[in-house]
Amino acid sequence: MTTVRRYGAAIALALLMGAMSSPSFAQTRGYTDNPEHISAARATALQECNARAEKYLLHTWGNYQLYIYRACMAEHGQAE
Repeated sequence: MTTVRRYGAAIALALLMGAMSSPSFAQTRGYTDNPEHISAARATALQECNARAEKYLLHTWGNYQLYIYRACMAEHGQAE
């Protein structure tokens, strides 16, 4: 009986992973590469955060540039 449960769990997990990796799921979440599908708030946040982070060159400041970008996106309530 445990073998049947394992296979059932594996199949359920595979179906879930397949559904979550589909392009339609990504479009509903707003994380597509197509600029036409990005909200105005996200576009504004991307522009502002990139402008803040570009002041710190990666080869000079190391990870600081990434930390500035991440903090800025968090301030705007956006994913990185």
